[in-house]
Amino acid sequence: MSTKKRPGGNPARAGEAEDAREARRAKAAAMRQRELAKERSRRVLLISIAVVVVLAVVAAVVIVIQRSRPEEVPLAAQEVPPSATANGAGYVLPGTPNAGAPTMDIWIDYQCPFCAQFEAAAGQTYVDLASSGEATVVVHTLTFLDNNLGNEASQLAAEGAAAADAQGRFAEYTQIVFANQPDEGVGYTVADLRGFAEQAGVEDLDAWQAAVEGHAYQDYVNSIEDTMDAEGVSGTPTVTVTPQGGEKQTISSDDLLGSDPVGALQQAVATATTA
Repeated sequence: MSTKKRPGGNPARAGEAEDAREARRAKAAAMRQRELAKERSRRVLLISIAVVVVLAVVAAVVIVIQRSRPEEVPLAAQEVPPSATANGAGYVLPGTPNAGAPTMDIWIDYQCPFCAQFEAAAGQTYVDLASSGEATVVVHTLTFLDNNLGNEASQLAAEGAAAADAQGRFAEYTQIVFANQPDEGVGYTVADLRGFAEQAGVEDLDAWQAAVEGHAYQDYVNSIEDTMDAEGVSGTPTVTVTPQGGEKQTISSDDLLGSDPVGALQQAVATATTA
């Protein structure tokens, strides 16, 4: 007769074996946790290194960009040229006005080709009207063409005019700048304008250049531009003549740019002169 064989063995030994298995499982779990912790640490370290590298590259790029930029000349203490009008909106040309002499206002932009045409024909005429006392002549230097042409040449030339006025050579500088006006949009450089200032008789060229590069007259030039709308000036050249105690009259652009701009200026002054 067959019978089923019962398991044998010592119960105490069986318990010890089970404890050993549990210990091995706990040890393996602990080793996995340590490996996971090491892996997390490695990832954090790699990410940190990558961030440091990126920041270092960005810093290097910023330094290169900063070093590649031209050094900016600090803004000088703002000055007002000696021939400035009382309201700070133009230059009074040399001369002692006669009794009853009107005031002639001339608005120009150093990049304006029509201004260059007008200056070539009648620039000396209005200088003579001032020096002879026939009119008080005020020249206003505008800079609006910088926006139209995408440069800063009108501003630069106008600041150069103020610096030339500081040495008594405003009219001469203005005539020479217009006589050498480049193609529209090309503009002037400081070197160009220094050469014109020298031709105009500016004696201390280093002082002139320091004023231009330091923008010592920037605020004054801007203040002239700011009066443009209030004076009803929409373009250049614009010339007005105002009798003493009378109303301002504008000389037409056809007369300024026509066949006889000299006669137009002289006639306007004669008509506006009061007894």
